[in-house]
Amino acid sequence: MKLILKRVGADPNSASPALIRPGMLIDDRPFALHAEDGEALPHQIRTNMSSEPGGPVTVTVVFMVDGDLVSVEGP
Repeated sequence: MKLILKRVGADPNSASPALIRPGMLIDDRPFALHAEDGEALPHQIRTNMSSEPGGPVTVTVVFMVDGDLVSVEGP
């Protein structure tokens, strides 16, 4: 599976409402993690992208676990 990090807001159906605030400028729009088909993964609350000189870029995505669209499985 290929995951894509892209800005949200161009398509109102492509992002979690929690990520978009009224009055946002186009460059203020946050990033969200999307599947290959272009659909944003559900219930994203926050994304953070960081890097250290000479190190890899790290992306952290925070999800709201609701037990329906996002759940925890396993022991």
